Amino acid sequence: MDANTARAVLHHVLAGRCRLVLPGAGPLELAAGDLALLPSGARHRLTAGPGAPPPPRPAAPGAGPPRSGGPPVEVRELGGEGDGARVLTVRAGYDRRTAPPLVAALPRALRLGRTRVDAAPLLRDTLALLAAPGRRSGPGDRLLALRVLEAGLVLATVPPPPDGPRRHPGIGRAVAAIENRYAEPWTVVTLAREAGMSRSAFTAAFRAAVGTTPARHLTARRIREAARLLAGTGIPQSAVPARVGYRSRVGFHLAFRTAYGTTPGEYRAGAPRRD
Repeated sequence: MDANTARAVLHHVLAGRCRLVLPGAGPLELAAGDLALLPSGARHRLTAGPGAPPPPRPAAPGAGPPRSGGPPVEVRELGGEGDGARVLTVRAGYDRRTAPPLVAALPRALRLGRTRVDAAPLLRDTLALLAAPGRRSGPGDRLLALRVLEAGLVLATVPPPPDGPRRHPGIGRAVAAIENRYAEPWTVVTLAREAGMSRSAFTAAFRAAVGTTPARHLTARRIREAARLLAGTGIPQSAVPARVGYRSRVGFHLAFRTAYGTTPGEYRAGAPRRD
C-alpha cells in the first residue's frame, strides 16, 4: 500500500455491546446499531463489553481481535454468551488525494449512533445486506466494502442535525439532501436553494468542503445507489435508472460505465449471489 492510499475500517455492532480501544485516546463505547469509523485504519482493538478481554480463540469464522489486514467484509463474535457482541467489520483502501478535504480533519476514530445510521438509507441497507445470515462472500465484496466506507465517510462529514456543531451548515444541508434524496430532480440551482446560498457561492463552498462539484457528487451518489440495487436486490434492471433519479436510460448507462468500467447488466451478473 503506497503513501497515497489510506485503509479505512468500519465496525458496525449487530448485537450486544463492545468497546473500541485506541492508544492515546479514550475508549468508544458501542451498542447495537452503532458504528465506529476509523478513516485511516488506526491501530485499535475491540473488546466485548466495558473492559472485557478479547476472546482467546475465534468464536466464529473470522472472529478474533481486529487486524490491519483481513478480508474486506467479515462478521465476528466477541466475548461469550450473555456478555459478548456480534460485529460486522468492513475494510477498504481509498486514495487520499481524491478524498474530500473534510475527511482529513476527522479524528482517528469516531462513533456514529444508531439514529444517524438509520437515517442514511444507503449505508443502513448495505450494512444489513453484508451482515445477512448465510450470506456468501465473493469477488464483489471489495467493491461493496468501498461503497460502505464512502457512505460512512460522507455521513461523518455531514453536520449532525438539528443542534450539533455546523461548520458548513448550508453545505451540510445540501450534502444531506444528496445523500438521502438523491432521486429528486436536483440541479445546481435547486441544491443552492436548499443550502440557502447563491449559485456561485454554493458551488465554490461545496467544492472546497467536499472536494468535487455538486453535479459530480450527485452523480456519484446516484450511481452508488444503483450499484447497491443491482447487487443487493432483485428489482428489474430497467427500473433502476428511475429509482436513482435518471430520466434517460442512455445517460444512466453512460454514467454507470464511466464509474465502474462495466455495464449495469455485467455488474449485476458479477455481483455476489443473493440467497
